[in-house]
Amino acid sequence: MGKDGDDLMIRLENISYSYSKETGISLKNINLTVKAGEFVVLTGKSGCGKTTLTRVINGLATKFYDGRLTGKVFINNKDLKPIPLWQIGKTVGSIFQDPRSQFFASLTEDEIAFGCENYGLHRSIIEKRIDNAIDKIGGQGLIGKQIYPMSSGEKQKIAIASVYAVNPFIYVFDEPSANLDMESVTKLKELMAMLKEKGHTVIVAEHRLYYLTELVDRFLYMNEGRIICEYTSEQMKNLNFNEVKYLGLRTSSLESLPYEGETALCSGKPSMETENIYFSYKKNNIFSDLTIKAYAGDIIALIGHNGVGKTTLCKILCGLIKEQSGDVLFKGKPIKMRKRKDFAYFVGQNTDSQLFGESVEEELSLNKPNYIEKREIQRILKEYGLWEYKSRHPASLSGGQKQRLTLAVADMINPNIFILDEPTSGLDGENMRRISSHLKDLSKKGKTILVITHDYEFALSTCNRAIKIANGSSELDFPIKNNSQKLFSCMLDSNGISE
Repeated sequence: MGKDGDDLMIRLENISYSYSKETGISLKNINLTVKAGEFVVLTGKSGCGKTTLTRVINGLATKFYDGRLTGKVFINNKDLKPIPLWQIGKTVGSIFQDPRSQFFASLTEDEIAFGCENYGLHRSIIEKRIDNAIDKIGGQGLIGKQIYPMSSGEKQKIAIASVYAVNPFIYVFDEPSANLDMESVTKLKELMAMLKEKGHTVIVAEHRLYYLTELVDRFLYMNEGRIICEYTSEQMKNLNFNEVKYLGLRTSSLESLPYEGETALCSGKPSMETENIYFSYKKNNIFSDLTIKAYAGDIIALIGHNGVGKTTLCKILCGLIKEQSGDVLFKGKPIKMRKRKDFAYFVGQNTDSQLFGESVEEELSLNKPNYIEKREIQRILKEYGLWEYKSRHPASLSGGQKQRLTLAVADMINPNIFILDEPTSGLDGENMRRISSHLKDLSKKGKTILVITHDYEFALSTCNRAIKIANGSSELDFPIKNNSQKLFSCMLDSNGISE
């Protein structure tokens, strides 16, 4: 493996692919070559075929998923077809959008060692590779820890380390930043830069582009299963806002993004407030004196580093868990835990745990009030760009499509207060703007919306206020208009800023 660029590491010839239970074709006549040491980003709208193309490269498309592939795949000049999946893993390492889906062990060192052990390496070699992988990811503080209580960024580090220990030529990332805060994205970028520096070939399927422009050799823009065009990093950065919007992409630069949020009324009594909320978990004090207020029309960005209690707060507001002291008030009246679901609806980050129907259309039917007619379901699905998928099983949707479906269900239930946990996770630019527009429409109707988010681009385009949760309370509460730099600093620095 070298960085001279003379050797082809990946060669795809006339690749088409369709999943057996879907009527459409996911990939159409893909021809692609990637040189050793090259850093390539696959981007495009949700459902364009990015993830499927990564599955073709790592062998999962034919050796794990049920589908039909035509054409030829060559990895490191070898035809992939006869090679068993376990052997492909020696050459192609994969880091998925949700690292939990690829873990086999509960402790960090056990997980990092797992691949090496399966390839029968000697214990002394495995121990050296574990130490080297931990050193490369800066994971000394993660040694000996349980994986599942870790933050998303820490899990991502362990996933990368477990692949790094096997030492493949090629790294394939599928939307690696989707569940990360901005600080963790910065660290992810550093890890990717290290892989590129060592001469590895890196393929990234991604919606968020801003952190990749300094690393990328080529951006490949995909649409409806085809590679439509490619851009250099400089060409991508030079696309104007209207061009980015037309392509359905996110911005490649966070600098000079305009504020596009609405100005809420914030008058009269708060529609929702907390007074002196206290909550602890296993002797870990989460909230000691949390007091916040939200008004009709507010779209509030709840920000703060992982573990400060943002999701816990939202579950308290929705009646999913109970505070240990303090009050939750709706329109000035204290509301008991069991009654809160009548006022507030929570859309969690894990969409799979919230989808139960056999089809997209049935998903809304399961949740609809009796008076909702079928044409109303059709209207909502069209509004969220899901009508064409009405017969698809929710599990077959892309991550972004699942996110939109859970929001469509919330919209149909029509609560007074919408509480969303990372609603733009896995969304392309077009659908991020669609969600933003819809939340603004709800705001104009007097709905109150609280959004847990690490997505600066979304917060700046949608929210009118930001509340930073830290040290057991609401440390900062400020309007976003004319405070974009303050918002950026708060979201980038997990330790906060001094004001």
